[in-house]
Amino acid sequence: MEHNSLLTTIWYIALGIGTGIIHAINAREKLEKKFRIYIFFQPFKTFIFWVWLSIQILIPAVIYWWIFIKTCPEKPNIDCYFILKVIIYGISFSSLLTNIETQALIPVNVSIIVNRVDRLLEKFLQKKQLTKTANFWDSLEKEMKQLEDLSPGIKYLKDYYFYVKYNSINKEKYQYFKNKLEKIAQNKNVEELIAICLKEIIPRQDLPEVLQQFHLSETFINQYFPQS
Repeated sequence: MEHNSLLTTIWYIALGIGTGIIHAINAREKLEKKFRIYIFFQPFKTFIFWVWLSIQILIPAVIYWWIFIKTCPEKPNIDCYFILKVIIYGISFSSLLTNIETQALIPVNVSIIVNRVDRLLEKFLQKKQLTKTANFWDSLEKEMKQLEDLSPGIKYLKDYYFYVKYNSINKEKYQYFKNKLEKIAQNKNVEELIAICLKEIIPRQDLPEVLQQFHLSETFINQYFPQS
C-alpha cells in the first residue's frame, strides 16, 4: 500500500511539473516572437534566460499544487480525464492566471513576479544586444547596396524560402511576400528588402544561409555568424 501511495504521489508531482513545462513551451514561443529583432540572442547560452525559464516552469507547478491541495482533500484518480484537465491547465495557464488571482485562489499575486522577470530579460537584451543588432542591420544595408545584382537572393526568397514557409499553410501571406519581392526586384530597393522581408521575418538560424544566396562576402557573414 505504501508503495502504491508513493507511486501515486510521484505521479501527482510529475503532472504538476508537466503543467509548468507545457506553459514554458508556450511562453518560449511567445518570447521568440517578441524578441526576434535581437537576432544574436541565443537564449540557451544566456543565464538570465534560464532564470526566466525556471520561473515559467515553477509558477504554474506551484499554483497547481496549491490549488490541488486546497480543493482536493481526497486525491482524485489519475485517469485520462484528470490528465486531460492538467494538460488544459498547462496550455491555458497564462489566461487562467488572472482568474486565479481575481478569485484569490492563491495567497500572492504571482503576475508581479512573471512581469518582473519579463522586464529583466528585456532590459538585459536591450543592454547587450541593441547596439550590436542595430550595427548589423546598418552594415547589411551598406553591403547590399554594393551588390550589382540582388536577383539570386530575391529569387531564393520568392521561389523557395517563402514558398516552403508559407504557401502550404498561408497562401495569402506567401502572395504578399511574392508581390513585395517582385516589386523590390524591379526598383532594387535594399531598405525595403531588409525592412519587409528580412528584419524580424527570417529567424536567426536561417539568416546566414539566406544572406549567402545574395552572394554577400564570406568575410561579412562570418563576422556576424562565425559558426555558420
